[in-house]
Amino acid sequence: MLMGLTFLASGTGKILAKGEVPAQILDFISNAVPAIFMTPTIIHFLINIFIPHVIPWTEFILGACLLIGFLPRLMAILSLPLVFAFLGTNLWTITRGGYATCASCFGIWENYFGSLTPVQSLIYDFALIACATLIIFFHPGKLLTSRQWLANLGRRQEVATASKPEAPRGADRLQTLGPKATSWLRLIGQKVRQHPHVASALGLLLLGLIAYGVIVASIGTSTPKDTAGWAQVATNISVSEVSETSAVISWTTDKPTISSVEVYTQDGSLTIDITEKKPVTTHRLLVGGLGPGTIYYFKILSADKKALSPEHSFTTLSPEPLLISNVGFSYVTESTATISWGTNRPATGKVEYWEAGSKNRLTISDDKMTTTHSINLAALKADSIYYYQVQSTDVSGNQAISPVLAMSAMIGKEAPDFLLNTLDGKPVTLSNYRGRVVMLDFWIWTCAACRKKLPIIQEVSTRMPPDKVAIFAIHFEGNEAVIRNYVTGAGLTIPVLHDSSAVVTNLYKVYVFPTVFLIDSDGIIRMIDPEFNTAEELENTLKTMLGDK
Repeated sequence: MLMGLTFLASGTGKILAKGEVPAQILDFISNAVPAIFMTPTIIHFLINIFIPHVIPWTEFILGACLLIGFLPRLMAILSLPLVFAFLGTNLWTITRGGYATCASCFGIWENYFGSLTPVQSLIYDFALIACATLIIFFHPGKLLTSRQWLANLGRRQEVATASKPEAPRGADRLQTLGPKATSWLRLIGQKVRQHPHVASALGLLLLGLIAYGVIVASIGTSTPKDTAGWAQVATNISVSEVSETSAVISWTTDKPTISSVEVYTQDGSLTIDITEKKPVTTHRLLVGGLGPGTIYYFKILSADKKALSPEHSFTTLSPEPLLISNVGFSYVTESTATISWGTNRPATGKVEYWEAGSKNRLTISDDKMTTTHSINLAALKADSIYYYQVQSTDVSGNQAISPVLAMSAMIGKEAPDFLLNTLDGKPVTLSNYRGRVVMLDFWIWTCAACRKKLPIIQEVSTRMPPDKVAIFAIHFEGNEAVIRNYVTGAGLTIPVLHDSSAVVTNLYKVYVFPTVFLIDSDGIIRMIDPEFNTAEELENTLKTMLGDK
């Protein structure tokens, strides 16, 4: 049961994650397998087929078979290579000090229940090996024997097939339909008498479902009444001067009349009824007290409330959206900082922040309604990169949320110099690129998020002038031959620097991947992890640093 549930949960989680590739498995394979075998074709097969599809479906099938008792000894034997592979992966990650990338072992379930540490996963692997050993050596059946109820099910079907008389045809079936229905009703009556509580619960559930269906059908959104059959006496109907809370409705009649306007919302409830004071042929009424961004329906009525027009509609203007601007931070000390921003109208403020690589998110709120916001953060680690996001809410409940931004004591300071070789063996010294904007992308080829960003960076590198912008991808540790094979298979042409000893990665205090640094022409770090999802967004960020419009 434990093995079945584990494999079923792991397999379904990865399948529902829609092809997510656990990076630690790729790390383990790339370090355990000789580099000569890690060709671009093998890497493509691992990333796109074997890990995201073959392994999850194998786990799912093994888990389902173990749960229902289908050939349990054989399934236990087949599961051992998979468990030993997971055990080796966890042992390897423990020797490295934990998972180095943003991977997911249990797919989508980790978003709801959290993830295991490598040590916890290792203990769990030993428990699965023990369960498999017990099933293999102590299961009473033979290798190809299923659980008794499955075996009996097969026998019953064979007996039933052998003893089943020839099926009646045509009119015979109609004649036997009545006795069969009576037999079923009697059987249901016996079950009800044997289990009255279960029958009552099922009856109440059925009644509840029926009641729910009736209520949903009756409360559905009603539509305003169709007035197409009314004689159209009012003509030239128009709506003008529409604002967030009002509108002017105009029309004409063929003779002087005292008319009124009935305005209501989509659910048919009356909102407002305005009547003229004297008979006229050219009518104009201001309707106020309306809500912003709402569809309203209206009819022109006579003095005795008869419709003079079919139904018309208009939509009030939506309010100006709440906007956040000038988001920034400043360090007061090494462990305290201030986040500040502005809004276009009074609103509350809230800051959510977290350390890079941590799932623990902290929140500080300020309920004061203001357009200038400032919130202080304390107990920060001096050598860490933090991410933060600000949010404001106005008196009407409208919200505005900023992009995720990075905060570090390194921003505004000179970028640490370094010397690294490209995969082609060419030395690159950062200080030699003074006078140019420099982009450093710290990455690992086994990280899915890293692979997603690289094509964008590659495209932008072809658009930016090389005498003004220099882009480098710095790979953290790893086997150089495997990295080269991946770069070749992916068609990357940007310079890839190999930080084989993690010296530069530690110098820049990078603990999660990918992490991007933008350095201005004076060698000063200006941004960490700017948000971009398209080549245009990254290009605009670099042009802003260059001073281009």
